[in-house]
Amino acid sequence: MTDRQAVTYADLFSSGQIKLAELSVYNWGSFHGLHRARIDPDGTLLTGDNGAGKSTLADGLMALLLPPGRATFNVAAAQGDRHDRSLISYIRGNNSSAHDGSQTLTKSKREGPVVTALQGLYQAEDGARMTLAALFWMTSASHALADLKRLYLVAKRQLDLEELLHAFGQGNVRALKQHLRNDPFVIACDDRFGEYQETYRRLLCMENRNAPALLSRALGLKKIDDLTTLIRELVLEPSTVREDARTAVAEFDDLVATHDQLLDARQQRDALASLPEIERELSSTQGELQQLIAEQDGLPVYVAEQSHRLWTRKATELSQAVVEAEIELKRIEQAEMDGAQRVEQRHADYLQAGGVRLEIIKKELQQAREQLTAVNQKASEYQQTARVLGLDIRLTETAFLANRQLADAAQDDLEQEKLAARDRLIEAGTQYSELQKQLRALRDEIEEIEARPDSNIDPRFQRLRDDMTEMLGIDREQLMFIGELVDVQERHRDWQGAIERACSSLSTILAVPENRFSLVTRWLNQRHTGLHVRAQVVYAVQGQASFKSDGYLRKLQWREHPYREWVKHYLAKFDLHCVETTDELDRTPFSMTQQGLMHLHQGRFDKQDQHRLDDRRKWALGFSNKARLSLLRQDTVQLEADLSACSEKRTATRSDLEAVDQRARDWEKLTTYQWQEINVPYWQERVQTVEQDLAALEGQENHLA
Repeated sequence: MTDRQAVTYADLFSSGQIKLAELSVYNWGSFHGLHRARIDPDGTLLTGDNGAGKSTLADGLMALLLPPGRATFNVAAAQGDRHDRSLISYIRGNNSSAHDGSQTLTKSKREGPVVTALQGLYQAEDGARMTLAALFWMTSASHALADLKRLYLVAKRQLDLEELLHAFGQGNVRALKQHLRNDPFVIACDDRFGEYQETYRRLLCMENRNAPALLSRALGLKKIDDLTTLIRELVLEPSTVREDARTAVAEFDDLVATHDQLLDARQQRDALASLPEIERELSSTQGELQQLIAEQDGLPVYVAEQSHRLWTRKATELSQAVVEAEIELKRIEQAEMDGAQRVEQRHADYLQAGGVRLEIIKKELQQAREQLTAVNQKASEYQQTARVLGLDIRLTETAFLANRQLADAAQDDLEQEKLAARDRLIEAGTQYSELQKQLRALRDEIEEIEARPDSNIDPRFQRLRDDMTEMLGIDREQLMFIGELVDVQERHRDWQGAIERACSSLSTILAVPENRFSLVTRWLNQRHTGLHVRAQVVYAVQGQASFKSDGYLRKLQWREHPYREWVKHYLAKFDLHCVETTDELDRTPFSMTQQGLMHLHQGRFDKQDQHRLDDRRKWALGFSNKARLSLLRQDTVQLEADLSACSEKRTATRSDLEAVDQRARDWEKLTTYQWQEINVPYWQERVQTVEQDLAALEGQENHLA
């Protein structure tokens, strides 16, 4: 007989298991207050006398796994279909009943408002822990299930009932839910059992929905009436083989008929194969026909539109011709009036034939010539203005009226353009002033930094210290900022940005000697410094400071100074682990990355990105400020270049504004002209006419003589 190797319990369940590790109840049945039962991973046996609470404890687990409507409690002790325990009886702690002659009264341990809590802790083989918990409470002495309030939750960590009950307090449901929602490990928190059940089934890898019910029945094995029914209902998957077989037989009977139908369909397909092509041709022809009909219907509209466009153009041309004709008519009427006057006058002259009239005509000619000169001068100014504005300079009334219309329209636009140019000038001036202010401040800062070459601390803090040392008579070496006592080692310069952030709140702490700190505090108390001033008394220290093996303090170098050992001890409590990845950061409290992200207390992360990590202007550690001075001088050069460019921009903007103002004046000047003031053709014709009249009169006088 072949020897068989012994199989142990651990071999049967050696991988991938999630086991119940702990069961806790609070105010559950006969268990008053908080009770916790730890479950051994290799199995735990519950023993005890009747009424000791074995079923009560097991039913607590079932209340976590089954909904209130389906949970069956104390199955082993039930008789027939009668069950003597329920969720309400467990919450109330019913322990006996009494008959008063008219009714049976239930005696309970917990009357009035009550809170009950259940918790099951599961542990996977990889050490992960998962918690199922339920909280039930009633605010009155009711025994009705409808008055029961509940809360179910699932957490991916160990969540003890003490924590839940503390957050719940005296019934503060809002505070409890807020507490749970703030916990990233709580993945379900609701009063609906369905969502809670789906969550814990997924978390516990419980594929069979009947598993909780099967467990409930297994807890009451001595009460199983029909093992076959139990296995069929709760263990085996439902089978549809018989129905599938019947369906297959029925479908086989129709196979011949289906084959005949397929043959008929094939013949019909062959007969109708050409129909798609015919249908496409018909559809194409119909489309072309519809297009032609649409074009035919639209033809009158098209003709009408073209006719309207042509007649509109013709009407515009005729309107322009009418305007020009009216102007010409006015000129002719004026000439006609002038001619009539001359005829009458010449007739009188002819009758009189005297020398007085000759003098009058000469005087009239002189006046006409003077008027022509004045009109010529005015017209020349008008033409110069029109030429500057790019307008028509012809001395015709039509061109003049057109220019006047353009001038009226341009003035509104120019006002907006003037406002825009003025705004640009103001903006450029403001920018120029701001750049000047920045440049002055930067030069002042450089001057102050040059005066203190051994410190990178903000000059404002250094001025404060200077005032303090001068007024209190304390040596400057006794008042040192922590940032002046440390620097980053050269081989760790790639960590300096992160270390600067870690020390941002420490670098400006003023170290004060123990024997002088009272003077310092009194001095600070009497002044408004305008700064966040922090002072630290330097106490004597013993021994060497202890740093983290991978902490950033090991990347520092320490100034040779009497405070050297003290500052090491002081900074030791602020040391942070230096990690390379965020995975390490997430699992390492009090750590930081080279990119400046810090993990402080458990679950609290901090990243101070107000300035760039590599901006040396904001660095405060170190024994020398040469690097900072170099950067500030570069900033000065850049600011000077920006200031020069801004000055040129301001000059150009001012020129633009002046040009707009000049155009506005030109347009406004154009509107001051009247046509009579620049009507040169009229006065030229008038002078010519008077000259002709004078010549005729002089010839007549000579003839008479």
